[in-house]
Amino acid sequence: MRKFFDNYGYKLLVIITVALVFIGFRDFFSQFAEKDKSVALFPAFLTASSLVLLYAVPTAFFVRYLVNRLNVSRKVVLLSFILGFTIPLYLGGEGNALISQVLFSTSVPRAVIDSWGAALTAPFTEEIAKGLVVLLVYLLCRGISLKEAFVSGMISGFGFQVLEDWAYISQATFGETNSGFSIAFERVSNALGSHMAFGIVFGVGLIAIIKNVPAIPRLKALCLILAPVILHFIWNSPLEGDWVNPLFGSINLNLAYYVFTIVNRLDDNDNILAAREFDKAAKLN
Repeated sequence: MRKFFDNYGYKLLVIITVALVFIGFRDFFSQFAEKDKSVALFPAFLTASSLVLLYAVPTAFFVRYLVNRLNVSRKVVLLSFILGFTIPLYLGGEGNALISQVLFSTSVPRAVIDSWGAALTAPFTEEIAKGLVVLLVYLLCRGISLKEAFVSGMISGFGFQVLEDWAYISQATFGETNSGFSIAFERVSNALGSHMAFGIVFGVGLIAIIKNVPAIPRLKALCLILAPVILHFIWNSPLEGDWVNPLFGSINLNLAYYVFTIVNRLDDNDNILAAREFDKAAKLN
């Protein structure tokens, strides 16, 4: 068996990845081909969806800046965009549906599921799905640095955020209110402190554990993996108040920035730069 994986493991990984990309791409766009979609509402949907560009365009430029600053491989960036915009939303949705079925098949009261369903599903399936993108990039590239894991995790979360926003806008436009503008502005307002921050922290923690680098000890790496899951769980719990989204969005962004301060002091081999070397590298960037 080991000989089989030594000889064919990489090819098998590529086949599985391509299949997931195709399935995820098809699953997302096939929803717009359903016959119950009113053609008259598509202009409203496209207009509301364009509001996502309010954060998507600046984010794309910021990713470009980080790629240059952190010396990230173009291969890592390309793979992260392809996988991040196809795989995690599909796997997260399938995982959410599976856990929901399990909850409904148990004796858990319906009121509890209605209140806590989002907290009991999304934090686990969605963070793992985004982390899987970083893992696939790591395996397909035969290793990546923690700086590359940072950017890959951000792109994975970016792809998840954009596609999920479009999905919510679609549901509102074609099914709930026949207008997606309200949900579009709501999604845009929370975008920067949500899935991208989660993807960064989880992705760096995952690769740090796999590589076992001194810069991030295993215990700290494990905390980085668990932090997005816990924060996502609390955020999705039935908390009420105008303070919830600003508070957790700020916490998530600060946690992502903390991870940046760690990887920004590493060289391409994940070794900690000396103060003089770090200052020199900072001036070059």
